[in-house]
Amino acid sequence: MFDFALPMRTTLSVINKLFYKLRQLGLALVILPLASTASAKPALLDHYHRLLNGDNNTLPGTHISLASSQQDDVLSAEVNSILHTPFETVAATMVQASNWCQVMPLHFNIKACTYETREGKEVLTVYSGRKIYENPDDSYPISYQFEIVRHDDAQLSLRLRAAAGPVSTRDYLIELDAMPVAEGTLLHIHSSYRSSWLSSMLTNTYLATAGSDKVGFSRIEQDGEMVPVQGIKGIIERNVMRYHLAINAFLGTLSLPEADRLEATLASWFEQNDNYPPLHEMDETEYLQIKRREWHNQQQLQQALNDRLQLAIVP
Repeated sequence: MFDFALPMRTTLSVINKLFYKLRQLGLALVILPLASTASAKPALLDHYHRLLNGDNNTLPGTHISLASSQQDDVLSAEVNSILHTPFETVAATMVQASNWCQVMPLHFNIKACTYETREGKEVLTVYSGRKIYENPDDSYPISYQFEIVRHDDAQLSLRLRAAAGPVSTRDYLIELDAMPVAEGTLLHIHSSYRSSWLSSMLTNTYLATAGSDKVGFSRIEQDGEMVPVQGIKGIIERNVMRYHLAINAFLGTLSLPEADRLEATLASWFEQNDNYPPLHEMDETEYLQIKRREWHNQQQLQQALNDRLQLAIVP
């Protein structure tokens, strides 16, 4: 708790330390894990029919729905959507761990991503930080084990799991499920993490200050009116939506020459993101400048990692 009788300089110092911790918290508000849904094609079919028919969580004029929940210290969010991309393309693309490092850094807060194989298992290390440009050394890395749960003609199910994150957060899990439908692909992303006392305090501080105007997509009743959800549920809905848009942007540029793909994907993601007013953070010029620099850093990180791995297997 803050002692508001402290001299102003000391109070500002405390607040600055809190916001430094928020930087460390990073992905606890950005990469959301989840409770397992990998099993069930019936559940995916249910999501599909709800999207076709529309429900309270479906965004007007779209086949996209979002929801979030907070149960004790477990926070989760999910997005369901119908993509006009063939299932075979979605499955072949997202089953490759390396492609996730093309997708995830499109998000404002993701500074870099690397992939490798450790003891026969694929691992993604994701670096999260502030929305401004940051070097990976100044961000927080979380390593996820990349697991293919199911990959066949009827369904794709992937799971990314990390035991621990910043400021004592834990049990990170990102899950992606997809299945073929008449329009292309039904995509389901569900994520969750277990918060800590410190992460909750820092999040509440952010929501009471810089994040006080942040809202999500699902709607709740307040004073007799339906309004967008706020607070931590609003934050996690915004983030899971941004990952949905990132996957859609990446899939939409696969037909382009590889040399043109990065710029096209960045532009596509930004345009899709800004189509939803709650997601706007900066202008396109600033976003592109930041992401070009961070992409260069990511390439250097990956090359250094590849070099170390190569040296490790050479007799």
